Amino acid sequence: MKMIKNLQYGLFCLVIILILCYSCEDLLTELVNNDPRSVIAGLWLCDESDDYLKAVNETYYVEIDLHPTDSSRVLISNFFNVDDDAQAVLSGDLLTLPVQTLQGGFTVRGSGLITKKGNQIDWTYHVDDGSGIEYKITAVYTKQE
Repeated sequence: MKMIKNLQYGLFCLVIILILCYSCEDLLTELVNNDPRSVIAGLWLCDESDDYLKAVNETYYVEIDLHPTDSSRVLISNFFNVDDDAQAVLSGDLLTLPVQTLQGGFTVRGSGLITKKGNQIDWTYHVDDGSGIEYKITAVYTKQE
């Protein structure tokens, strides 16, 4: 009787371990790359909450790629929906958008905070359309699988 209970307990533990390993598979794969930027690389849906130059709240897609020559930077394609790449510096869970001018003369700067799960980035950035007036924009990026 005791042997059956030990066997059942062992099988139960094995099932729990297998479930935990399977659920952590994506995270382990990303950590194997030894590049923290790989966690945020991919396709994101951007939902801008400000209506600057827009009739309604705007949603659009951006792609985050690893910078080819700088291991602390990422490239964000289609940033502010202007079909241009913005550069951001990754430090821990913070993306810093240094001052840069995008296509159309838009100067941008700001920062984004990555959630602990790595599936959302909460942005606050400032945009100057060339007029000398900065507009504060907030946006939420949601990672697409």
